[in-house]
Amino acid sequence: MSAAQYFHLAKKEDNPEANAAREEARNRFLRMRGGDQGGAVWGGASWYRKPFRDKGLIRHKADKLIFFIGSDPKDPENLRAEFKLRIENDLLTLTHTCVVFVPAGVAHGELSADRVDAPVFCYSSLIGAGDYGEEAAEATAPAGSYAGQVVERYEPVDGKLPGAPEGFLTLLLWLDGKKLPGAPYVEAVWFNQTNDTGPAPHAHEFDEFIGFIGSDPAHPEELNAEVKFHIDGDAVTVTKSCLVFIPRGVTHSPILVPRMERPIIHFSGGVGGDYKRVGSDKDANEFKFE
Repeated sequence: MSAAQYFHLAKKEDNPEANAAREEARNRFLRMRGGDQGGAVWGGASWYRKPFRDKGLIRHKADKLIFFIGSDPKDPENLRAEFKLRIENDLLTLTHTCVVFVPAGVAHGELSADRVDAPVFCYSSLIGAGDYGEEAAEATAPAGSYAGQVVERYEPVDGKLPGAPEGFLTLLLWLDGKKLPGAPYVEAVWFNQTNDTGPAPHAHEFDEFIGFIGSDPAHPEELNAEVKFHIDGDAVTVTKSCLVFIPRGVTHSPILVPRMERPIIHFSGGVGGDYKRVGSDKDANEFKFE
């Protein structure tokens, strides 16, 4: 497989049954699914721009992750918006950058945005499912069962933070099974400036999804930067917002940023298991080709 085939560039996600009010409120500009690349997990990226309100609860056969990330890298924890999401009989109010974990089979929905003072980036993924599927559901769990399914800030239980040149990263989110039982590994950061170093080449014992997202909601397909990503011995340069699917065992990295006009959102996650590298030390994040 050519290294470029791991990449999924900005592509509007069409859904004829989508909620019309929400479609007016958001711009769905990027998706990944198993039909595009064998084994890939379904994921969709959007920018929310206006208030909206969904009705009804749904459930999936796979675990679900939902990122909500504010658009201002200088005020990274502030969504500058207020979302509400029901999980079973618990209503979550979201006003800070966060990731929500919804286990398979759990009723959730009635997503709404009562206030959107600035665009909010949202990424949803069904872990282990190649295509999107849902069914109507009813809340049956006692209140309080899922009130803690949201994580804010980049705070691994072991306290280890990634090494990087000063000013390059703004840490946003970290989630794994140690933070929430049963949850997969995911993390999110801002890339703030150019960088000629990155994680040393490594692989994982799990499939991994990775995102590079431009920070201009008016032109979400534009990365406004240049990212050079090494996969399986080849280097791919991207200048558009994109998702990347890395099958388990495939060597990848470093991630280099030779040009940047605006900060970009970067996130990654694993399909099962906590984070672990094969072939590189976990803290080797300032690798540079000689």
